[in-house]
Amino acid sequence: MTNFQKITLFFCAGILSVQLLTSLPTIANMFFIFCFALAVFKWARSLSCFLLGFVWVATYAMSIESHQLPEILEGEEVLVVGEVVNLPVQDVRSTRFLLRVGTVESSDHDITFPSIIKLSWYGRGHELKSGERWRLKVKLKRRHGLVNPHGFDYEKWLFQQKIGATGYVRKSEDNKRLEASDKVSVSYWREHLRSYLNVGLAGSQHLGVVKALVLGDRSGINDKQWEVFRQTGTSHLIAISGLHIGLISALVFGLVRWLSLRCLPIRHKAGQCALVISLIAAFLYAALAGFSVPTQRALIMLSVVLAAAFWRRHYTPFHVISVALFGVLLIDPLAPLSAGFWLSFAAVAVILYGVVGRLSRAGAVRQLMAIQWWVAIGLMPLVLLFFGQVSLIAPLANMLAVPLVSFLIVPLLFAALLLSMLSETLSVVVLRLANKLIDYMWQFLEMLSGIELSSLSLSGVSVLACFIAVVGVVFLLLPKGFIPKPLACLLFIPLLFPMKVGKLSDGEFKLVLLDVGQGLSAVIHTSNHTLVFDTGAKYSEKSDLASTVVMPYLNGEGITQIDTLLISHGDNDHAGGANTLLASFKVNSLMTSVSAMFAKHKPIECKYGVAWVWDGVEFEILSPSQFNLFEGNNASCVLRVSSINGSVLLPGDIEKSMESSLLQYKASSLKADILIAPHHGSKTSSTSAFIGAVSPRYVLFPVGYKNRFKFPSKLIVERYSKRGIQSYDTASGGALTVDFLKDKQLSIDSYRQTHPKFWSWK
Repeated sequence: MTNFQKITLFFCAGILSVQLLTSLPTIANMFFIFCFALAVFKWARSLSCFLLGFVWVATYAMSIESHQLPEILEGEEVLVVGEVVNLPVQDVRSTRFLLRVGTVESSDHDITFPSIIKLSWYGRGHELKSGERWRLKVKLKRRHGLVNPHGFDYEKWLFQQKIGATGYVRKSEDNKRLEASDKVSVSYWREHLRSYLNVGLAGSQHLGVVKALVLGDRSGINDKQWEVFRQTGTSHLIAISGLHIGLISALVFGLVRWLSLRCLPIRHKAGQCALVISLIAAFLYAALAGFSVPTQRALIMLSVVLAAAFWRRHYTPFHVISVALFGVLLIDPLAPLSAGFWLSFAAVAVILYGVVGRLSRAGAVRQLMAIQWWVAIGLMPLVLLFFGQVSLIAPLANMLAVPLVSFLIVPLLFAALLLSMLSETLSVVVLRLANKLIDYMWQFLEMLSGIELSSLSLSGVSVLACFIAVVGVVFLLLPKGFIPKPLACLLFIPLLFPMKVGKLSDGEFKLVLLDVGQGLSAVIHTSNHTLVFDTGAKYSEKSDLASTVVMPYLNGEGITQIDTLLISHGDNDHAGGANTLLASFKVNSLMTSVSAMFAKHKPIECKYGVAWVWDGVEFEILSPSQFNLFEGNNASCVLRVSSINGSVLLPGDIEKSMESSLLQYKASSLKADILIAPHHGSKTSSTSAFIGAVSPRYVLFPVGYKNRFKFPSKLIVERYSKRGIQSYDTASGGALTVDFLKDKQLSIDSYRQTHPKFWSWK
C-alpha cells in the first residue's frame, strides 16, 4: 500500500467514524482536535489524517445543523421567497416540492433560516415548475420524523438532503409566482423533458419507469412496481447510478472515438478527445437526474477512472477505488448515511475482485453470468443487513434486465429525446419502441416475482454475522485451489440465526407503542403470540402507516403471522392501515367494534366478556358491552392485558361518558400499571375519577409532533402529573417499549433515547 493510499484510507476512516457519534462535538473541541492533528502530522501521519477526516465531516454536519429552523419560528406563518429546486410531485391531495429560500420577508427575528425547506401545497391546481421563483406564506416545523425499530429514518434523510424544515403553504393572497425558470437552466430542461415524456407516453403504465431512467424522477412508480423490482433484485436499474452514468459515458466515448479517428486533424488525440466528451456527457446526464446523491457518487467515481485514462496512468483497482472513495467523501462526507453508498462501492469492489486476472479470455455471455453471480453473492450480507430481505432470483432477473436496460432501453430513450429536436413523429416512434421493450422486461420480471420463494427474508441480522459472511464472500470468490468452497459457505451460516435479545417466558409480555404520528398502533408480544392493536392512518392509496411503520417493525422482529389484529374503532388514525396488514400478513383472527367495515374478513365482534389467555398472559375486553348504546370514539374496544408481571390498559379513543360507564360497571377491572392515554390526551377524556380507578404508574400518549389538535392537552398532562404518574409521548420519544418481565422493574424505553443519533430531532 502506497503512502497516498494509506493517507486516503485513514482520512476516509475518520469521516466514517462520525456515524458512531450520538451528538456532534462543540466548536471548541473541534478546534482542539484540528490543532492536534496538524501538530502530529509529521510524526503520526495516519492518526493526523484520521482526525482531519473526523474534523471535516463534523464541521460539515455542524453547518447543516446550524441551518435548521429555529424553535422560535415553529408554527409561525412566515413569508419566504425562493426557488423550486426539484421536480414537484403532484397527486390528488397536494403538490410536494423543495424550495431553496432566498429571503424571508415576514420574520422579525434576526436568526439563521434554513437554506432548503420541504413543502406541501394542499389542494389542486397549483402549477409549480422546477426553477421558478415564488413568494409563499408557509408554516414550518423543525426536522422531525417517525422513529421506530426497523423503520425508515426520515430525519437522517432530511439531514443528508440538507433540508432544514418541513411544512406547508398557507392560503394567502401573498402566494405568487415571481419569475419563470431560465430557459438555459437545467431545471427548465428537466421540466421540459418531463412534460414531453408525459405527452409522448400518456396512458403508459411504464411512464414512471421511463421518467426514472431519464430524469431520476421515481415518483411515478407505483407500489406494485416497487414490489416487483424488490423481489427480483432489480431496483438498482431505476436509480440513476454508476451503471447508467457509465453506460452513457461508454456509448459517447465509442461514438466520439470512432468519429475522431476519421478526422485527420485530431486523429492522434482521438482517445483523449473521446474521454473528455464522454465525461461531459456523463455530467449532463447527472444534471438531468438533478444531481441526486447516487448520481454525484457515480460521477465522481467515473471522473477518477477517466482522469487516469486521460493522463495514461496505470493504477491498480484498489488505488482507483480508494481515490474514488476519497473524492466522494470529500465532496459529500454524509454519503455513508445511505445504504446506496455501501452497496455501490461493495458492488464495484466485488466485480473488480472477481474480474482481475480471471475473465480476460471468457466470452461476453460468460462474463455477464459470472458478474451477476458475484454481485448477488457479494452483496447478500449487506443487503440482508440493510433491508432484511434478499432476492434469490436476482442473478437470473439481472441477466436479462441489465443488458436490455443498458444497451437498448436507455440508448433508445436518449435517441428519442435527441430526435425530438428534428422530428417529433420519429421521436415518439422511438420512445414507444423503448416503452415496448420495458413492457417485455416487465412481463419477465412479473413472472419471476410470482415464483414461490423468490426472495429470502431474514430478520435481525447482526453486524458481526454480516462481517463473517463478508469474509465468506472473499473466500468463496477466490480462484479454485485456495479455500474449499464448502468451507467458505459455512461462514454464511450466522446470517440464518437472527440476533435475539432474549425470548419471553411464560407470564412475560412486551408492549411496543409504535410512533405513528397522530394515531395509534401498539404491538403486544407474548412468548408465542402477537397482537396488533390498531394500525395508524392511511394517507392515500399509495401511503399508509401500516406499510411504513407496522410492517417493517413486524418483519424486523421476525413476525410472520399476526395472531389477533384488533381494530378499536373505525377512525382513520386507528384503522387506516388495517386492510394493508390483512393483505400482507397471515392474520389468524380479526377483532373489531366496527364489524360492518371489515365484513368480508368475518371479524369477531369486540365486546365485553371476550377473554383469552396466551402463554400465561390474560387478555380481556372491557368495552363495548353487548348492548352498547355508544358510537364513534366511545364505541372503542377497551383491552386490558395482564400477568403476574404487570398490566396495561388500552382504551382507544373513549371519552368522558364511556369512562363514566366503565367506572359504574367495571371499576374493579380498570387498574393497570401502564395506561395508553384515552383519545391521545384530549380534554374530552382522562377524568380524575377514571385516572384514580386505573391508578397507573406510567401514562403513554400516542401523539403526532406539533399536531393540529395540540394533543396531549397541558391540562390533562398536569392532571396525571399531580397524581405522581410519569408521562411519555411518542412525538418526543419515538416508539415506546415496556417489558413486563420476571425479576425486572417496570420501566419505559424510548427509542430516541436508546438509539440516539447526531442528526436526530432534539
